[in-house]
Amino acid sequence: MAIPTSALQELTNKSIIELYSVELKPDIHYTKTARTGTYIQLGNNININVNLGEHETSHGLSIGTILSLNFTGDAIDGIYTIQAADNNSFIVTGIISRVITGDVSFNVNSTIANPTVYLFHSGNNMKDSSDIIWQANTYSRMPVKAEGFKYSGKGKLPRPTLTLSNLLGTITAILQLTNQTTPLSDLAGAKVTRRRALSRDLDEENFPSNVNPYKVGSVDPSAELPREVYFVERKTIENRNIVQFELVSSFDLFGVSAPKKLVTTDDFPGVGTFVNF
Repeated sequence: MAIPTSALQELTNKSIIELYSVELKPDIHYTKTARTGTYIQLGNNININVNLGEHETSHGLSIGTILSLNFTGDAIDGIYTIQAADNNSFIVTGIISRVITGDVSFNVNSTIANPTVYLFHSGNNMKDSSDIIWQANTYSRMPVKAEGFKYSGKGKLPRPTLTLSNLLGTITAILQLTNQTTPLSDLAGAKVTRRRALSRDLDEENFPSNVNPYKVGSVDPSAELPREVYFVERKTIENRNIVQFELVSSFDLFGVSAPKKLVTTDDFPGVGTFVNF
C-alpha cells in the first residue's frame, strides 16, 4: 500500500478528496455514557451546555475530542471536534452560520480518554505534511485503500473493502480496545462513512499562509459529494502490515435473520403442519 502522498496528491481545483469516518457502536465497542444538554449557535460557533449529574463537577471532555452530536432544531447532526471547553460546556464549529438554539444528545466513552469516532485520510496537507483538516475536523494521515464501491445495476449491492496500514499497530490497538467490551467483535457493526469533497473546498488551514490556492472565490465548507454510509460486516485480514474490513450497506441487512423470533407450536398450534387446499 502506498504511503500518504505529498502536496495533497498534486491537486487541481476539481480534484476529489476522499475521507473516512469510523463511528463505534455504543455498548458493543465501548461502554457508553449518554449525555444531553442545550446549545446556542451564534454564527459558526455552537456553544453546548452539558447537563451534569448530581455529583458531577465537570463533563470531563477536552479540546480535540471528536463527538457525534444529534441536535434538535436546525443545527446539523454530525461529527464535531471540541474547539474549546470548560467544566460544564464546550464549543464546536458549525459548517453553516446560523442563530438558533435547541437541545443536543450524544454518547461518550465511559473511559473518557478513549475515542468513539476515528477519522482517516490517505494523504497529508500542503502546509506541514501533517493531517488533513476538513469542516474543522482533523483526519489523521493514514495509508488507506478503499475499493468496490461501484454499483453494478444488476440488483447486487456492493460490498466494499477498507484496508488500513497496520505497520505501527494502530488498528490492532483500536481492535484491542473495542474487544475489551465485546470479545472478538473486531469492529463489526461500526458505521463507516465515505466522505468526498473538492480540493477547492478544503479548510484553508491545510495550505501555506492559510490560503487555499484551489478555491473559487471563497471556500464553501458545506460543499461535498453525497455521503456513502456502510457498516463493518467482518474483519477479513489482520497482520503486521494491514487490517482489512468487508463493508455492507444499510440495505444489505447484515446480521439480520428471518424470522426475527423463533416461532413454536406454543405460539401458533399450526406451526410445522401442512394443509392441502
